[in-house]
Amino acid sequence: MSHMIEAGKDVVFTPNMVEFKDTWHNMQTVASGNRIEPDGSNVKPVFCPIIELPMNPSFPEGMELDDDIKSEIDNWKLIAADCRDGISGKIHPLHVPKDGYQIHQNRVLFDCMVMAAEQVLGSGSFEIATVGTLDGFKQFFMSIAIKGLESFVVGNKGDKWKQYFNLISSHNGLVASSFMLAMIRMVCMNTVMASIAQASENGTQSTFKHSKNSLELITPESFENSLREWVSNSEDYRKSLEDLRESSMNLDGFRAFSAGVFTEEKSDKISTTSFNRVTELESLFVRGKGNSGESRYDGLNAWTEYFTSGNGAGKKSGAKKIARANFGRGNDWKNEAFRILSDESEFIEASQRGERLLHDRALLAKAN
Repeated sequence: MSHMIEAGKDVVFTPNMVEFKDTWHNMQTVASGNRIEPDGSNVKPVFCPIIELPMNPSFPEGMELDDDIKSEIDNWKLIAADCRDGISGKIHPLHVPKDGYQIHQNRVLFDCMVMAAEQVLGSGSFEIATVGTLDGFKQFFMSIAIKGLESFVVGNKGDKWKQYFNLISSHNGLVASSFMLAMIRMVCMNTVMASIAQASENGTQSTFKHSKNSLELITPESFENSLREWVSNSEDYRKSLEDLRESSMNLDGFRAFSAGVFTEEKSDKISTTSFNRVTELESLFVRGKGNSGESRYDGLNAWTEYFTSGNGAGKKSGAKKIARANFGRGNDWKNEAFRILSDESEFIEASQRGERLLHDRALLAKAN
């Protein structure tokens, strides 16, 4: 997957710590000092302000700018990154949204994340693992490692996972500002957006669209509430992974489960697209990174790899593929697989449906 760091515009900072040394294909910039400071004082280039500029288009000769056209143009604006004090020394156009689009400044998001972490975890209990811009300043992201909760091991084979409090935002309409507790399985570096907040009885707010009144919602308190919920439920997520590791599953069972996930309750057939996806997933279940085709845990990892870096994430590279895999439909499929694998009644129902539909398809193919 492309690193998306555009030379001369973007910079990705990491601390001077060995565990983060190879995070970004050795294209990261080590922040001055031994860590990324919580006040952001040693990563200032990522905080270049995002500005609004009025639309002043030039029209072809002979085209009259009447009131209707002028009124329509007034509904749009140009979003740009003012990096005159950044690494490029220039202003970079980013997006042309409608007038109701609300800019979420990188600095505001950074401060909310840090203040929430300080309130929930304590000032010395976390490390800012990385912060930066991507795709020519169109995206901003940061990742916080939670000390004491930053990693855990699943199974007797020592399958290591790391846990981060992550944020991503865009200034080109690609994704809303989203923050989440992310689990990274170190054997393959595939991110599972765990949706731990969804398991909370009270629920949490984790996504802010760039709508007109969204700045009223982006506060340290809203980030803090979500982080508390995620931390309190993270142990449940680890236990769920352990349970999946102990739940045996063979290839036939995985095929039936996968077919069931891709079809609705009243489905009477499985589509060609879904069938082809099941076929592609089979090899990842058996031979995916770190997998051996023995458990529901291998099933989860197969779905994660497929919809993060495999064919399920789409054929396009770069920003669109990353967004789809981690925040779009690909992420929805990963979450759905995890939910069904972890719920025995849902798992049985999906597997029975999938087995029936695959059997019917095989009979139909044989008849033809």
